[in-house]
Amino acid sequence: MAIRPIDIARKLGISTTTLRTYEELGLVPRVSRSETGYRIFTNEHLAYFICIREMIVGFGLSNISKILREVMLKNIDAALWMANQHQVNLRGDKIISEKIAENLINKKQTRSDSQKAKRLMTIRDISEETGVPASTIRYWDKVGLITAKRGKGNNYRIFSEEHVQEILTIYALKFSIYSNNYYYFVDRVKEELKEFDYNDRDRIITIANDINKYLDKVNRAQISGISALYHLCLQAERGEFTDEI
Repeated sequence: MAIRPIDIARKLGISTTTLRTYEELGLVPRVSRSETGYRIFTNEHLAYFICIREMIVGFGLSNISKILREVMLKNIDAALWMANQHQVNLRGDKIISEKIAENLINKKQTRSDSQKAKRLMTIRDISEETGVPASTIRYWDKVGLITAKRGKGNNYRIFSEEHVQEILTIYALKFSIYSNNYYYFVDRVKEELKEFDYNDRDRIITIANDINKYLDKVNRAQISGISALYHLCLQAERGEFTDEI
């Protein structure tokens, strides 16, 4: 059954321009045209549009494009595993937020000051300590957000206990100073770190609470999006599409 673009747009509460954008980005199967050049949408396209709208908050268009490409190729399990990986990544952010609370708010003390001064860590050690991926820590060192020492002879990065607090602070600021321009983000964080007061417990608590609210919002959005994706996958496997929302 052919469906007019305006009817889909009204049903989903979006514009026909948005529909065309999704089509141009390859988020839906190929759209046929009538002899007069009008787009001919079907229930299959509607099912994809519904899924996109449910996934957009939790995944973003770039990730949705990769996932739905697998659905169109009937690689259903591949698509679901890709969505699952985003949940894994989000869980990683949640673990780091818990470490921020332990180390910056509750001032977790597991070693004496003298032990801390002596303890040196590899990039693998500090990644495990903070939960922040080693690749991210390397990048922050490269752009000057942190300054790791170098081992004699092997030139490997070496970190101290102070770096744990610094890395967790940078990760926290990543959420409070958000910008699509990552280099702009780096400059902002550098400025914030110059005046950051680790004893300003109220500000740290506010930042931590904002992070948790953000992660809770994204988690709900991802779960809702995965539910819609699963429904679309079932329809794609059967080759039967409905206009259900």
